[in-house]
Amino acid sequence: MGRNIVADQHDAIVSFMSYLDDSQLPAQAALDAAINYTSCGMFKDEKALIDSFIADVEEHGLAACGIDLSNDDTGAITGKDTGGEVIKTAESIVPEKGNPYAGSPKDSTIIRGLTVNWPDTENDEMKSAIISALDNEWLQNCMDLIDESYALNFEENGTSVRSMDVKFTDADDGTLAFVTSSFNTSTGITNGLSLTVNMHYYNNLDLSDPNGAVAGSSNELYLDRTIAHEMTHALMSANIKNFSSLPKYIKEGAAELVHGIDDYRKSKIEAMAADTEKLRNTLENSSTAEGDDAYAAGYMILRYLTNKANSADPEKNLSFQIGTKANQAIRMGLADMRCESLGLKKSDGTTVSVVTQSKANSAITVVDRALNRAIKQQITVGAMQVRLNFAAANLSTAHENVTASESVIRDADMAKAFTSYTRANVLLQTSQSMLAQANQNSNNVLGLLQ
Repeated sequence: MGRNIVADQHDAIVSFMSYLDDSQLPAQAALDAAINYTSCGMFKDEKALIDSFIADVEEHGLAACGIDLSNDDTGAITGKDTGGEVIKTAESIVPEKGNPYAGSPKDSTIIRGLTVNWPDTENDEMKSAIISALDNEWLQNCMDLIDESYALNFEENGTSVRSMDVKFTDADDGTLAFVTSSFNTSTGITNGLSLTVNMHYYNNLDLSDPNGAVAGSSNELYLDRTIAHEMTHALMSANIKNFSSLPKYIKEGAAELVHGIDDYRKSKIEAMAADTEKLRNTLENSSTAEGDDAYAAGYMILRYLTNKANSADPEKNLSFQIGTKANQAIRMGLADMRCESLGLKKSDGTTVSVVTQSKANSAITVVDRALNRAIKQQITVGAMQVRLNFAAANLSTAHENVTASESVIRDADMAKAFTSYTRANVLLQTSQSMLAQANQNSNNVLGLLQ
């Protein structure tokens, strides 16, 4: 009993992102509080999460993260591996309905509250095709996917920037595409965004493939999938204060979790799971991690966080023996319901504030989340109470049945005893009667002789 619902892994990561979205704390304090909140107090902070993650991977391998590299699902947070109903593949994770390369956008387009400013392609056929795909379906579908995954969008209150420039580059540096964020260094709030596509890797697209496949390549990382990764950075940057100061593995892991990387980074994930010392070093020093180490490590630990938040027991639980056998017991997990874990009180002792409109709006969200958490815990306790009442009723019925059976057995023994007694008594009386008759006959003979 408790939070053993795998399908709620998605809810866990939404809670994590929502906490970061609403927090006004510095980056590290916000991250620690988000981890504590998402895990219901199971992990006090980032260090506790990393320590538990490394220990569990050493003991259980990738199973501790809920990662399955043997199936077709990419491991996206909205996919089958995390409790969803639909398998998400490299082709289906960003769905297209037709040919996205048709058409030609004007100077700018508004897509889901984001004004996208298009560059002059100088009659470059491939760049024009990419811009058309971005305008027709890719950006819309990617933002839909991110909103579904993390409840982040450009339309909500508090989004700091709602305009983005699209650019192109041509560099042999291993970077497929990237989002650049400009921000106020004193406030940590983003005030500018740009998306750059590297034509060194996407200058030979197969325009008959709607996913952005590169002709002649294995195409595990289609361009539409790359855009989903980068737009996750854009949306997080526009909505999360001090986003730029978050650890690299959190930023990259969150972007990878949107589309899943079980296929594209399979060998890297396996290598990181086999070398936990390197895995720990990558997490603790992700800003200097080599290659795609931070991407894989971030994806793994976020999958672990969501898996533990919903499939593992909370830090406190009650166990009830409900049967005669050793394993006939049920347990109820009790989540941390203190103000700090509910987000109503910060680590420095301050509570939610309503002194400004912005803080009041944030306070409403925090209180709503706390109420939902309290109601969820109340439902869990209520469900346990119903289960115990049901078990008690079953035990009472079983007791009555055993008593009735014992009575039947005892009554059956009494009947048998009385039957034996009556039989013996009849035989005794018959013997006495026959003996009396025999004696009477002897008396009659003696009377005749006299």
